[in-house]
Formats: sequence, structure tokens, C-alpha cells
Amino acid sequence: MTALDLVYNPVSGSFSAKHLENLVAALEAEEFSVTPMPTTAEGAELSGTADIVCVHGGDGTLRDVVRALGDKAGDVPLCVAPSGTINLVARELGYSRKPRNFARELAEAWKRGEESWVAAPLYRLGEMPIVSCLSIGPDSHAVARVSGKLKKRIGRYAYVAAMMQQMREWPRAPMKVRGTTTEGEDFADEAEAVIVSNAALYAGPFRLSPEAALHADSVELISVDESTRLRITLLSIAAMLGLPVERFAKARVRSCRRIEFDRCVTPVQVDGDHMPDCAYAIAPAGLSLRYVV
Repeated sequence: MTALDLVYNPVSGSFSAKHLENLVAALEAEEFSVTPMPTTAEGAELSGTADIVCVHGGDGTLRDVVRALGDKAGDVPLCVAPSGTINLVARELGYSRKPRNFARELAEAWKRGEESWVAAPLYRLGEMPIVSCLSIGPDSHAVARVSGKLKKRIGRYAYVAAMMQQMREWPRAPMKVRGTTTEGEDFADEAEAVIVSNAALYAGPFRLSPEAALHADSVELISVDESTRLRITLLSIAAMLGLPVERFAKARVRSCRRIEFDRCVTPVQVDGDHMPDCAYAIAPAGLSLRYVV
């Protein structure tokens, strides 16, 4: 049987013990040997013997698994059984939330072999993996304000509540951003808000750049030179309506291989979570995650 580590977040916004039980049963019915492994405050723990690691949680739990794998992250195949608040990676890859459908589709993809899987070049902020997105500015300040208890109760709407609170104390801190595009061109700008997408979607079913994708060997840098309430509101509206953020919100969009900041900018949002630590550069990790789809 195929050995599978099922890493789950017991404090995820939409975690259900019954759903986990159904997922284990569905995977075992497809001849996976399942080892459930809850995350802790220190992050994810793995058996070290699994043929495949399945993440039952959101993008933050997936990031914790990638971090736990370290340099072996490109060797161990991954999949995501959605359970978290937003699940950008799972949404892009089309993983089903229904345990039976998920297990059946995973078994079929496993049998097809890695020729059909998605290879996703990994980027890091310092030593921190970025599996879906990063932001610095009003968005990251709002994420830092999100109440864990409220997130448990109302899920993604906790972010909306935090942003509404943020409206009263609107942060504007200019930073210098420089880097290298996929064409090899160097650039240097000043911005008050940046979003970096390592996946197609952002904050749910929204796209900020048509070039953003898990399989792309680049990250999309969306920068706003003046992050006024109006400009950030226009950026949000453009994302929701599928309008070009360059024209509608006067944002700048670049496909990049490397991004650097002139100072340690905080707070930082990575994969939907507030990161109290900081780093100066986003760069390729030199490996690709392999998603079984």
C-alpha cells in the first residue's frame, strides 16, 4: 500500500473531526495507508517514511509542511485536501472538498504518475517558503489584527472585519523595492504596498495578474506607490471584478525572479498568516514542489 502522511490543522477555521474521519476512511478505501499527524504550535511533524504527504488544511498548513520537509520538499509528492480558511493552492489545483471524490481523484492521479502532476517552483522570503502569496502594507497590517477566535467562528470574514478596523488607523510606510524581472531586467521603485503572488489566485477566487500560476518559474510583484484608502479600495474592486489592476488602481505588475526590500519591513503576511519575523529578499529556492493532480 502507498504510505500517506495526513497532516491536519486541528485549529483551522473550518476543521471538522468528522470530516477528517471521513477523509481517512475514503483514502484507506483507495488503498492508501494513512498516518494522521496533527500540527502543533511549533509547526508540522512528518513520519519521514511517507510516499506522499497530504495536507488537510489551508495554505498556512501547507507552508508548514514544506518548511518541515526542508531540502526534501522537492522529493516528496504533495496534495491538499481543503480545510482551511481560503485554500488558494487547493482551489487553483482543483482539489475536491468531498472526501470520496478527493480520494478517488488522488488515487487516479497517483496511478497516472508524475508526468501528469504539477511542478511548482518554490520561492522563499529569506528561509520562509511562500506557497501562495505574500503582502506588505495595509493588507498585512489587517492580517496582523485578525483575531484567532473570530477566524475560528467566521472563517475568511475575520479578514474583512480586520480590514474594516484597519480603516481607522491606515498605515502608509514607503519602502524601496528592487529586483530582477524574468527578462533579466533590473528595476528599483518606491512603494507603500506590495503583493507577491506565487500562485494564480489571491484572497479567494481573485486574480491580480494573468501571468500568476503555481507552475510558473516566477513570482508576480504587484506594487502600489501610494497606498491610500482609495487606491487600495480600487485594487480590491479591480480584483473582484476581474479588471486590470494596472489601469483601474494604478498598480505596477511585474513577473520577477528576485525581489529585495531596502529594510526589514513589518508586518508581513505570508500565505494568509502574520509573520512577526522579517527578511529582505524573495528568491528561488532551487527546487519545485510536486502536486499530485
